[in-house]
Amino acid sequence: MIEIYYAPPSIYCRKVLAVLEEKDLDYEIKRLSFEAGDLESEDYLKINPNGEVPALKDEDTVIYESTAIIEYLNDEYPSEPLLPEDSAGRAQARLVEDYCDLHVYPVLVDCYLKKEVQHEDLADADLAAVKQTMKRLDAYLGKKEFIAGAFSLADCAAMPIVATLEFLEIFDVVSDMPALKAYFKRLKARPGYKGAKMLSLEPAAS
Repeated sequence: MIEIYYAPPSIYCRKVLAVLEEKDLDYEIKRLSFEAGDLESEDYLKINPNGEVPALKDEDTVIYESTAIIEYLNDEYPSEPLLPEDSAGRAQARLVEDYCDLHVYPVLVDCYLKKEVQHEDLADADLAAVKQTMKRLDAYLGKKEFIAGAFSLADCAAMPIVATLEFLEIFDVVSDMPALKAYFKRLKARPGYKGAKMLSLEPAAS
């Protein structure tokens, strides 16, 4: 059984959960808490010495860093491959996944912390920063159905972006980007979106 160490609402963890769901793999979530200091515990630092999430255990294999994890999952469980066969397509998928990691996610994390932790309203500058990253995604997408042509790891990386925009109630930042809006709708219909939208592990209120 695959074990994934997740501290909600980590967007990097939700990227990995999206891949696990797309590949229909059995996995168990090991929940950690930022507030409780779980990532700095001696036991967890033995798993991930960086003291970050996600981390993954698959039998005797331990991997951390979200990109390394999803590449491992794609290699180890090749059914339903999530990288194109051609080198140019694979490079494009990796390029956009990297853009999500290094540029989009940090902006969204800042917005989440400001709104949900500091309980402050998002300013026009915050929304402008988000919109700028969305314009880049829109350019990467172009007229294609998915980022690299066929569905790939790059699209799994985009899924938690969609879920976070909706959670923060700022989905309107893409209102003037019809191709990107349609793409986001396609992502929401994918199996992986179940993991990507798992900002909380608490059951929904009845």
